[in-house]
Amino acid sequence: MKMKLAATKIIILPLLMVNSFSLANADEPSKLQVGLTDTYDFQAYKNQNNPNTILPAIFYDSQHFYIDGDEVGIYGINQPNHKLKLNLYYDSSEFKPSDQLNNLNKRKPSVMAGGSYTYITQYGGFQVQAEQDILSRSHGAFTTFAYLAQLNYNKWTFAPELGVQWNSKKYNNYYYGVSTAEAQATGLKEYHPKQSLQPYLSLDTAYQLNSRWTLYGGLQITGLSNQQYHSPMVNKQTDISTSLGFLYQF
Repeated sequence: MKMKLAATKIIILPLLMVNSFSLANADEPSKLQVGLTDTYDFQAYKNQNNPNTILPAIFYDSQHFYIDGDEVGIYGINQPNHKLKLNLYYDSSEFKPSDQLNNLNKRKPSVMAGGSYTYITQYGGFQVQAEQDILSRSHGAFTTFAYLAQLNYNKWTFAPELGVQWNSKKYNNYYYGVSTAEAQATGLKEYHPKQSLQPYLSLDTAYQLNSRWTLYGGLQITGLSNQQYHSPMVNKQTDISTSLGFLYQF
């Protein structure tokens, strides 16, 4: 299961250089960046079929509209200290049956619809985001509560995020549950998880080669809740996702 690696417009300047925090100006000209991202997900599932995907990466931000990798949306509020977004988000969570789990049903990625609100202070941003499955995969929903920031130092950018995600019962059941039919086909115990909370920590890093080209990478560590970890499909307590890519700015 791969969770969203959220992005932020906060720019925290090094305290040794200036004793203040600044924010990307909403009135700056819109910028378009395109590139490729290679993502590898070390899943907590018992099988060793860890997804590796290479996808286009597109980032665009204007006063009213944005594209943020796997998320596209509009701004309801776009002010220096308040960001309200309505979005469509590609949830790449998936499970491909193999090995001892070969007779389980495949769990597919989905598209979520929802929104987020971010309150930006001199100490970082505080964000709440809520999403609902609209492709009838899980029929579920999740909500994240996070602290996030972005530190610029010379050509380097560091964006840490610390948060907790609430998953609905339907969401957990789709990705971690074992139905009666699946239990009979595999010999696994039937399992129906309830709603749960799971913590996560991520760090995105970027290095600007020049005015056009940027290299970046990301690492996210997600701790499974007890409802997820007790699933017969799982044998690890954490899910680790890594990504590498490049961007070209037009």
